[in-house]
Amino acid sequence: MKKILLFSLIILLINACSSLPEIDSDLQLRQWANHQALVNELESWNIRGRTAIQGKNNSATFLLHWDQFDSGYELRFISGLGQGTYLLKVSEAGVVMRTPKNKVFTSDTPEKLIREKLGWDVYLAGLKYWVRGIPEPNVKYSQLLLDEKGRLKDMKQSGFSVSVLRYIDKRNVSLPEKLFIRGNNIQLRLVIQNWEI
Repeated sequence: MKKILLFSLIILLINACSSLPEIDSDLQLRQWANHQALVNELESWNIRGRTAIQGKNNSATFLLHWDQFDSGYELRFISGLGQGTYLLKVSEAGVVMRTPKNKVFTSDTPEKLIREKLGWDVYLAGLKYWVRGIPEPNVKYSQLLLDEKGRLKDMKQSGFSVSVLRYIDKRNVSLPEKLFIRGNNIQLRLVIQNWEI
């Protein structure tokens, strides 16, 4: 009797596995190309979300407001517990950070300024693409894994692992709603609560 039950269970498992839908890789790659083309058309956008960041020597949680313009962007890191807001402006004129105590700092790159003032190794040049679910252009990436709709699920680029855990559709464009990014000295979790495109 036990042998019959075991045999029946094995047959059920084999049938279940064989009935899983197969993903057409050609279709998936076409969907990926279409997805990238749609997302690349978004030159101005803004997001509002919650972020948890774990650096080498510190960690923080904050609200993130990101306003992206054609030629630059503004980031607001809004800390809890009355600690105030850091404002980072990146434009053709340069990179400026204003602290909650209204101190102003400048730098050559936003990454350098964030590292020096907040202690985080964040790669904003890539992040502004990753939050939209696409790789940074003209930079090699590897270990690309797409979901069943041909959207980015996982990849490695510029020393970071990028995982998109959930998408939301906005004006017929799929955009990340939840991301997890890991680098040598940082882990970043981002939940986007509002997309404006």
